[in-house]
Amino acid sequence: MMRVLHTVYPPSDQGNPFASLLIDALSEKTDSSYFSWRAAFLERWDVVHFQWPEKYFVAGNPLVSLAKRLRFRVWMRLLKWRRTAIVLTIHNLATHEDPGKAAAAELARLDRRVDRYVALNPAVDMAGLAAPVDVIPHGHYRSLIPDTARAPSSGRRILYFGFIRAYKNVPGLIRAFGASDLSGRGYDLRIVGKPHTPVIAADVQSSAEDATGQVTTLLKALNDNDLYREITRSSVVVLPYADLYNSGALLMALSLDRPVIAPRTPATEYYQSQFGVDWVLLYDSPLDESSLESAVASVKDAGERAALELGSLDWPVLAIDYLRTYQVATTHVGRRHRR
Repeated sequence: MMRVLHTVYPPSDQGNPFASLLIDALSEKTDSSYFSWRAAFLERWDVVHFQWPEKYFVAGNPLVSLAKRLRFRVWMRLLKWRRTAIVLTIHNLATHEDPGKAAAAELARLDRRVDRYVALNPAVDMAGLAAPVDVIPHGHYRSLIPDTARAPSSGRRILYFGFIRAYKNVPGLIRAFGASDLSGRGYDLRIVGKPHTPVIAADVQSSAEDATGQVTTLLKALNDNDLYREITRSSVVVLPYADLYNSGALLMALSLDRPVIAPRTPATEYYQSQFGVDWVLLYDSPLDESSLESAVASVKDAGERAALELGSLDWPVLAIDYLRTYQVATTHVGRRHRR
């Protein structure tokens, strides 16, 4: 059985469940394991599957960052010596915060070692990558969600949820809502999530206090069930990002049968083509009061929307595609070492 090391740690109740769903789905087809440095150095793997690799060589302290980069380079040399295939999932087209020149150079070194990429949707410049790309879509989250975690809809509630980073433009959403007449039409805006920095937290809070409409905030990470309840209390989820390639929040909202308003990008146009205009509504950036009002006005009531079928995003179905990617990657690394 093929052995695959995934570069993610075991899940927490407040973490991203993407990798755990993938590993569980692969468990009958591969010997898949969560990451530890002991396993990375002392065990042999057919494939190392990278997710969000920058965390392995970026830290707040420069000396710690240097130590992490040196450890990572030693590990990369060991993987090369062992002829281990490397697969990398493209979660974002670019890092959201500048990692610095040293970390960017480390990412470039890793790219040169990749045997196969996985893209979560086709909106990728595949010609610009150093290895072939397999498009395997982001799976849904429905298998995680118990009925007891669903709450009755609060009616006209607009929700943002998720980690709050600068590029996600949450203060911009609050300002657009405050400048609109949506609160006069019975809507409220709810912001739920942990800010990335105290500066972002202060900006979100002051924007909410300045807004003329009804805006409430819960600026912390929630456990899974509390998050599901926040989502199902809403009538629509808004992603006010400046740009968007992949979004676990979009798939989470759809998994809970909530429509999503998102910026128009090649990726979101793809999602709209897959799920339908009832479920993915697009605005042209930048988000302002008129584009927000227009998008919200286009949201249909639950009884008027076509049923959302997500069977093609079942994780056991996707696991077959991942296994095929791993097999091709191991063949490639064998050929590379024979040259």
